[in-house]
Amino acid sequence: MNNTKIEWADATWNPITGCSKISEGCEHCYAERMVKRFPKIYPNGFKPTFHEKRLSDPLRWRKPKRIFVCSMGDLFHEDVPIEWIYRVFNVMKWCPQHTFLLLTKRPERAKVLLKTLMRDYYSEESDPITAYFSHVWLGVTVEHLNYVDRIAILQETNFAHRFVSFEPLLSYVYIATCVSKTAYYKRPIEWVIVGGETGPRAREMKPEWVRDIRDVCIEHEVPFFFKKWGGVRRSENERLLDGREWDEFPEAMK
Repeated sequence: MNNTKIEWADATWNPITGCSKISEGCEHCYAERMVKRFPKIYPNGFKPTFHEKRLSDPLRWRKPKRIFVCSMGDLFHEDVPIEWIYRVFNVMKWCPQHTFLLLTKRPERAKVLLKTLMRDYYSEESDPITAYFSHVWLGVTVEHLNYVDRIAILQETNFAHRFVSFEPLLSYVYIATCVSKTAYYKRPIEWVIVGGETGPRAREMKPEWVRDIRDVCIEHEVPFFFKKWGGVRRSENERLLDGREWDEFPEAMK
């Protein structure tokens, strides 16, 4: 889609849709609700599905965009064949004008598949990530303290850039050790997004959880993006945190 209401992206691109629930944040999945509303568009429901006609969309977008890849699923879902993933990466390779944002709850598979992709397709390059995919960011969703280990796995991947989305944030999460630049053996987290749950039966996100993440980001000079409070907390501006909007982006993404 050549436009989106997602505050941190300019467009969404869904050559692959579908997923399955893996943790607490999936309970009220917006993508699953959307699929049920439009069965003609998604005849396979929420089963991982490849959409051939959408694959080339970014090639037609000449103006640079921040593109959220597979907003209606998880590119690294266990039922997504590696051949589909290769085809998505091939399109991204030829669109260096864009910034592609991949978000997953399955960083283990992303880590393994990236190594396979590089070995099978770019073994002649000494640094294929820099050569072809410096504009591709990998992010993980961490909705609860129980899943903070996803960040550690993310930091073990060889993607050029890494970010974390705490959405929907459902608990306090300690992130200081994840974003600290003093841990030289870890690849850095370059961007943090926080947002509350939206839609029917949205669960509460407490302000102190958000402030703690924001303060750690400030301390360690990591750009912080506050998306919105969500469906429980109502105010004139759902995007205000302590009287202001927080729309920080990494320099590499501007």
